Amino acid sequence: MKSPLRYQATNADCGKTSMVNAFMYLFERSEIAPQVVDFITRVTGDCNLAVNGYYRGTSKNSLAFVAAWSNDYLAKAGMPVRCQALSGDEVSMDDGSPLVEGLKAGAVAVCGCRLTYDHYVLITGLTDTSALIFDPYYDEFPPQRYSLPESGVEWVSDHPLTHNRVVARSVLNDPNAPVYSLYADSGRDAVLVWRTKDNEVTWHA
Repeated sequence: MKSPLRYQATNADCGKTSMVNAFMYLFERSEIAPQVVDFITRVTGDCNLAVNGYYRGTSKNSLAFVAAWSNDYLAKAGMPVRCQALSGDEVSMDDGSPLVEGLKAGAVAVCGCRLTYDHYVLITGLTDTSALIFDPYYDEFPPQRYSLPESGVEWVSDHPLTHNRVVARSVLNDPNAPVYSLYADSGRDAVLVWRTKDNEVTWHA
């Protein structure tokens, strides 16, 4: 059985929450060892040093480190998982990009984006024109912190296991889009997470 995807507990844990959500989406609850969540929680949130009361959350380097740990330790311990860190032009909604090809091959993607600040969300699927996204920042509609474009962002409330936004790929690809642009101020980054073809989890840790 799978659990509903999580919302972040603070203003600055979108990265760690989205990475945990990637595993929650791909694996049954009984297949996820507590060590997975514990490690992600310890390693991410590495930029949360208060400067004038402002926390900067998770760096792309820490998410890339989680990806490397998953490929090494988790895969060797018997969890059928593979990750790939992407950056720059690789993070694009253009057909043929590593991000799109990974999503088409069954991966999910923890992606940096821009709201009114840098933010991480989880992309769980694609259509020809849109991406299915779980935004871990709980907000009521219409949001108070930012303005939505006239079109291209759909608010969803009835798919807690998969997504709560449907965002046009053109919005994600637009460097000037006010929200959900993949062009975050800190640069474009993402981590693809696959469940590999060896679907039986044999956790040995």
